[in-house]
Amino acid sequence: MGIHRIKSFLYIILLAWGLPAECTCCLTEQYFNENILSYPFSFFDASASVLQPVLYQYEINTESCASNLLSIEVEYKIFSPEIGISSYETFYTGNIILNDAIPLKYFTNNEIQSASGPSIKGNAKLESLISYVSQSGKMPNGKYLIHFTLNSSDEPIFIVPPKIIEVQSPVTLELLSPGGTLSELSNAYTFSTVPLFTWFSDYCPLCDYAIRVCEYNQNEHESLEDALVGWSLVPMDQSQDYHSLGWNAHSFQYPSVGHVDLEVGKYYLWQVRRSFSTALDVNHDYSGINVFEVRSPDKLQLDYSDPYLAVIESIIGTDQFYLLFSPGGDLERFTTDGDAIWINDDEINIEALHSILSEIKAGNATLESVRIK
Repeated sequence: MGIHRIKSFLYIILLAWGLPAECTCCLTEQYFNENILSYPFSFFDASASVLQPVLYQYEINTESCASNLLSIEVEYKIFSPEIGISSYETFYTGNIILNDAIPLKYFTNNEIQSASGPSIKGNAKLESLISYVSQSGKMPNGKYLIHFTLNSSDEPIFIVPPKIIEVQSPVTLELLSPGGTLSELSNAYTFSTVPLFTWFSDYCPLCDYAIRVCEYNQNEHESLEDALVGWSLVPMDQSQDYHSLGWNAHSFQYPSVGHVDLEVGKYYLWQVRRSFSTALDVNHDYSGINVFEVRSPDKLQLDYSDPYLAVIESIIGTDQFYLLFSPGGDLERFTTDGDAIWINDDEINIEALHSILSEIKAGNATLESVRIK
């Protein structure tokens, strides 16, 4: 610990000693875009003729510095365990030469000159990076460290604290309920005319979600895609493609008022769009398309001679109950046996079920989930 402190102290002294007494310089951050979830590899190509979107901008103040070949050294490092880079590795370096004749007042990522990458031969980690980029055309998820150093005659005179940005481009977007594919249509149904639409996405707090719901008629539409571009129930405004739900949404309750009611006996389909900012523009991902039928629970013949079933229906709700106990459901033809059932590993009788129902109706308890074992 003592040796480390001595080394740090000596480094600070030497750094200050290399800086002329009359030179007051600094690189001051003016802008840094940290809310980007995906980077194309072209973003790091300094030889590109087209300017890239600005990632950062720093003010340069070296007016009092003696002219000793001032330059700014830029270094990018990557930490990406998903492709085997479990420690920071330098993958990009560049320089910005400061010219006294035409002094720069600020610099961005577009001012980087003589950029290059380190030698990857024999470096398995960087080889995996190049392999990933060549296949995907973008940088992998992970953390990126960006480092700036002001040099005088190739000697550092000012070091900017490193900036770390995290890139997490989402991958998974899966519709959960209601519905399924066309091949699953016989079992893809709901008993609610105001169903709750749910989906799963990997963690993406900066993603915006939107939904589209349309009617599907097998006699009028050639495919689900054909129906999806037709007249929409959600959004009601036909000039909009999707109904925005805001950031990090994972469900949508079909409105009971203000929208066209879903009708029993008809088929409907839906899709979710996920949007997030990249270094170049806004990226849109689209889920698959789920289709479902709205069925009437009155047409089902369930055996209510079992006293537990009616209470269970009241506890978990009619829609969830019929999904489980109707033909094709996980609990089709299920009946209780004996005088007790098990809930949360506890054996209870019918009176306890009524007590649970009373607590739910009184607002003293809520049903968190229903799982079938």
